Amino acid sequence: MKNIQPSALVLKMISYVLANQKGGVGKTSVSRHLIFRALEMKLRTLVIDFDPQANTTKTLLHLAKSANPTLDITEPGQVSDAGWLTTARLFHKDSKAQPMPVNEYASLIAADAELVDIADYSLDAIPQPRLSLGKFADQYDVCIIDTPPSQGKLLYAALAAANFVISPCTLDEDATDGLAALFQDIERVRDMEWNSDLKIMGIQINKMDKSSAHDRKALAALRDSVGDLVMKDIIYERAATRLAIRKPVWQGNRGENKGVAAVEMKAACNAILNHVAHQ
Repeated sequence: MKNIQPSALVLKMISYVLANQKGGVGKTSVSRHLIFRALEMKLRTLVIDFDPQANTTKTLLHLAKSANPTLDITEPGQVSDAGWLTTARLFHKDSKAQPMPVNEYASLIAADAELVDIADYSLDAIPQPRLSLGKFADQYDVCIIDTPPSQGKLLYAALAAANFVISPCTLDEDATDGLAALFQDIERVRDMEWNSDLKIMGIQINKMDKSSAHDRKALAALRDSVGDLVMKDIIYERAATRLAIRKPVWQGNRGENKGVAAVEMKAACNAILNHVAHQ
């Protein structure tokens, strides 16, 4: 039996989910830079971390500490203890908790330890985060959702809560195989009517080796296979990008080719976020 999509929910903010079922493709790096760029563009930004590893949460907590040096929340587990909304609580119909303010433009719904328990929930719980987010939709311009690199109910719930899917992808066979599995999951989310309007914005090629004949051939093959789903801007493998965790690569001073890395990453982020400005 299908779970009926909550028809009364109209999300006013534009929600992007970053997803690929293969780990190591730079999904969190792209998520972080989208957040950094959205804040520079003064977009009211809600960040949701569905990944139990909580790496995106840790980056946002660093930003919060920078904005408020007296803040005593420095670890993901402390967010829930302080009464702020966490991702697992999105699955609770009666939660009254609010996203944690990070700075003037950003708020966080942090990953928490309870996320590992979501695997035991019934499929009926999958649409609930989308419903829970409805009450915040008019408070933000954009929502950026990071996900775990695996199939399961956390990924389904994140897909159900979003408007658009962006899939960061490297050019190795495992990562491109992960795309096929992700596309199947997107179809399931649509077919189950958890989110029948979910759209694929595109595949963001990440960590491409410019000097690699294999990568160039794999990129050409992927474009032949899925056409315009491959996003125009490529993020190449750069040491500076790997080191950009607490601030964007265009503000960093670590790693070789930081100037080139900054141009490439900012162009990719702009191409996505300019979409918000035209809605």
